[in-house]
Amino acid sequence: MDNKYNLNQITKALEKLFGAGFNTDKKILAMKLEDLVKMGTLTSSEISIIIDFRTAVKNKQITAFLSGYKEKGNERK
Repeated sequence: MDNKYNLNQITKALEKLFGAGFNTDKKILAMKLEDLVKMGTLTSSEISIIIDFRTAVKNKQITAFLSGYKEKGNERK
């Protein structure tokens, strides 16, 4: 298992995402790059986490994202 992010990093990034109003799958999937810029206080690693989380939501792999688990054919980059 290769954890790209630790749980504390993920939690901080998701708290900012949810605090900005992106708190449902539908809202997260509709999110655009401009929305991340408007949030303002995101670090580059938090932006990466949010983008990877959005991909996990889209692919219905939230548990794999949170655990850092890679399934064959569904590896995170």
